[in-house]
Amino acid sequence: MNPVPLDPGAYDGTYKLIGGEISLDFVNTVSWPELDREHDWLDRPGNATAWAVAAGVIGENSRDVLDARPQTRPWEELEQVRRIRNDLRDVLRPLAFGRQPSRAAIEILDMLVHHIFANRKIDPALYKWTWVDPASLTEAFAPVIWNAVHVLTDSDHTRIGHCPSCNWIFYDATRNRSRRWCDMTDCGSRDKALRYYHRTKSIDGS
Repeated sequence: MNPVPLDPGAYDGTYKLIGGEISLDFVNTVSWPELDREHDWLDRPGNATAWAVAAGVIGENSRDVLDARPQTRPWEELEQVRRIRNDLRDVLRPLAFGRQPSRAAIEILDMLVHHIFANRKIDPALYKWTWVDPASLTEAFAPVIWNAVHVLTDSDHTRIGHCPSCNWIFYDATRNRSRRWCDMTDCGSRDKALRYYHRTKSIDGS
């Protein structure tokens, strides 16, 4: 699984789309959440539009339009996008830890859904719902809100888990529900190495 080309700034790490649902990946744009090494990947508007393209939320043309706007607007909208991420996190992260989201969190999600209805239209040729081209950074993330509703109302919550190493959340689509880590090559290898270290340490008594 290849990293998404987001600008890490001074952070020594990479970001990958491992969630299985775009709303889970959106919540995962904070690496190592609630830990000392926490890093917010949406720390600049360019990372937000780059993520949206990588996640299939918008196309390159929409990204070019959004990135070309005066610099003040994207930064103001980025704060709104991060507030939306917090709202979705409050609904989705509890599910990954076997808990239920609060009534207040669900009511906020319901309000967000009402706001994005105007961004959907029926394609007259395909007879399918489509999203209008976003005029703002916040509008670009309307499909992510819609997906969060799908995860909450239509998915099997027992398949939503979290990585014990980094705290990212994911949808376990394996047949036997065997997924444990966000990514086997990263957290899986790290966890196995740590368990091997503790096992050999206990054997040699050091």
